[in-house]
Amino acid sequence: MNLEIELNADPECSKPSIDETPIYSFGGLKVLLANMGYNVDKAQAYKPIDVADVTLEEIKNGIIEFNNDGIFVNSEGTRRQIFLYKRSYHLERYGKPRFHIRKCPIIEAFMSSDNSIPEYRRANTISVWVHDMDDNMIDKEVKDIPLCKYCLKMASEAFKNMTTDQFVKILKNADKTSTEENIEVDIFGYTKDWEQISRAYRATHKYTCEICGCRITNPFDQQYIHTHHRNAIKIDNRISNLQCLCIRCHASVDEFHKTRFSSGANKILLDEFNSKY
Repeated sequence: MNLEIELNADPECSKPSIDETPIYSFGGLKVLLANMGYNVDKAQAYKPIDVADVTLEEIKNGIIEFNNDGIFVNSEGTRRQIFLYKRSYHLERYGKPRFHIRKCPIIEAFMSSDNSIPEYRRANTISVWVHDMDDNMIDKEVKDIPLCKYCLKMASEAFKNMTTDQFVKILKNADKTSTEENIEVDIFGYTKDWEQISRAYRATHKYTCEICGCRITNPFDQQYIHTHHRNAIKIDNRISNLQCLCIRCHASVDEFHKTRFSSGANKILLDEFNSKY
């Protein structure tokens, strides 16, 4: 039996429990996004895409791509973040299907299949259309689809209990997030709110290194977990540009960091970390 069918047979995987309600309102979500570096008050260029079936050919040709921060579709010269969901589903038996935002084990199984498992559709809208396998395959509109639990494990706690409604709001607020000119910075070149952004990002990743998997639960040692700018631009606080790293991995990302952590206070902290972990 394939992975997808096995998961659908488990009500815990395919049908959310009654008490799975959002843990925050959209107002709280906006605060979270702001703390994580998104400019949520700026007008965005979100545009809904036509719901379409996903083909393995699209994936092979790069029309649909999978990155660490999500799933994207490249069309009409534009790259947009999307989610995937099952095209046909037993709505009465299992409730709503789950949507996918990462290349989780279920999507991995689909990509490596010979079309022997149900196919998927791509979308970036709050409501989607699903063939109801319990009602003569009638195409029905379904709203607020819950997030795949496997995708959640690959994302962060910020996505816990998230539905397509909340996810699309994130896309609308962060689709074209970019840093602004004339940003006020401190003497080290970081934005004035960098400490709050860094703390929020590390917290959502449970102070776990995204490279080696080292997780620090002792609050007195969480100083050893850093937030790294992938492109080395300190004012670019977009979530896709951030990375949660332990000090050891941070110290070895490139030659600049190797030099930076080879002496002084940084070297002392690195040595302390290595002796403890």
